Amino acid sequence: MRPAWTLLFMLAVLAVVAVIGELMPREGIPVGNAFTLRFPTVKQVLFPEKQELTDISFILEVPTDSVEVDTVAETLPALELDGKPVTIDAGRLAPLADRIRLHYPNDDRSVLHPFFAALESAPGTPHPVRILHYGDSQIEGDRITAYLRNKLQGLFGGTGPGLVSVVEISPHFSVEHEASENWDRYSVMERNGPARKKARFGTMGAMARFTPVLPDTVAPDTVQHTAWITLRPQRASYARTRTWQRCRLWLGDHRTPLTLTVEADGVQVGTEVIEPTTQVLERQWSFATPPGEVKITFSGQDSPNVYGISLESRNGVVMDNLAMRGASGLELRATDQGILRTMTASLDPGLVILQYGGNVLPYMKSVEQAQDYGRAIGADINRIKRMIPGAAVLVIGPSDMSIKEGDLYVTRPFLEDVRDAMKASTLAAGGVFWDMYDAMGGRNSMVSWVEADPPLAAEDYTHFSPLGARKIAELFHEALLTDIALYQQSRP
Repeated sequence: MRPAWTLLFMLAVLAVVAVIGELMPREGIPVGNAFTLRFPTVKQVLFPEKQELTDISFILEVPTDSVEVDTVAETLPALELDGKPVTIDAGRLAPLADRIRLHYPNDDRSVLHPFFAALESAPGTPHPVRILHYGDSQIEGDRITAYLRNKLQGLFGGTGPGLVSVVEISPHFSVEHEASENWDRYSVMERNGPARKKARFGTMGAMARFTPVLPDTVAPDTVQHTAWITLRPQRASYARTRTWQRCRLWLGDHRTPLTLTVEADGVQVGTEVIEPTTQVLERQWSFATPPGEVKITFSGQDSPNVYGISLESRNGVVMDNLAMRGASGLELRATDQGILRTMTASLDPGLVILQYGGNVLPYMKSVEQAQDYGRAIGADINRIKRMIPGAAVLVIGPSDMSIKEGDLYVTRPFLEDVRDAMKASTLAAGGVFWDMYDAMGGRNSMVSWVEADPPLAAEDYTHFSPLGARKIAELFHEALLTDIALYQQSRP
């Protein structure tokens, strides 16, 4: 082919591509749920847009505690720690004050006053003030929760990480797990599977067994099975998390006698035979000296459902990290409500935090769907309030999440609609709302978090980096602490 014809052919192809690029919708054409087909325009190729970054300078200036610095700088009026009164400047984050504030139904802060009062008395009470922190992968492995827990325990006392699972799906920031290989994990997030219909879940939305889940018509085998789990404090975790004054265990639903043995630092602190039961049982052991290792051994022909283990203090603050990867926040309705009621009554939380919204965004196609999701969250808040009378409910909305449009990363479609729907339903149900999206800078702010030095978010433009998790936890902590200070200043 002559060079002239080759040139004409190439120009024709480029012209066709240019026309396709101009006609193609800017958001592209979805191809199933796997990917989206996009063509750049001639302008985008010749003059690519420069990504404009949201100003997060005020956020970058907010100091955060490192793991090594196990101290709490903030203090509260009318509160004494180690015999010294402590104070807080509630206006020190003035540029961020409105952006990070908590939102209350009818602007009535008294919704959290009973919880604030419980925090004040927590150091001297015979039982801890408990916070259940539910969320998706954004808090997995004790991310965000560990930082908040450390700050609150520094102010109001308390030690330990709270609830942990026998089988964790990701490394835990505060607890080192070691377990026998015969454990199987069952989760409310499993949509299918032969054991899904028989599995029962409580407060953690998961359970573990060392023998299979069997139909009621099938008898357990006659083999004596043994399983164990050893729990140790993570050396890199906060110092308060590494101190455990007691261990609590929830189990049940086994059809043969079970032998249960507990050791602390190699010394047996308890052993018993538990008769078959369909109920949820609680066992607990106290330690005169905080152990460096706790080992629990189970032996029987039929495994119990192990619903959770708590490593905690006898007073102060205990905060549980209850992460469910891929969760939308509606999974608790699929748990066994009887088990859930039994466990929550035993835990007696003063505050339930629900941190969700991100996992529904890839499937959102309309504002109406966003509003439906918000109403579902509101219904769950009402369910929690009926189940745990007296507990406050606080919802944390989704963070900014980005998708790529051409050469730019932009906020996911319908994110603000989901946030608005969650906020409206939360306030209507008498809950408190914290706008994480607004706190981190609003629209397209995730790009600034990714490109910060050092990075505050991962290159998936969805999840926080470890430093970013501490930063967003600090912003929430500041909002909560400001309202605690206002509560104390408003009292006679």
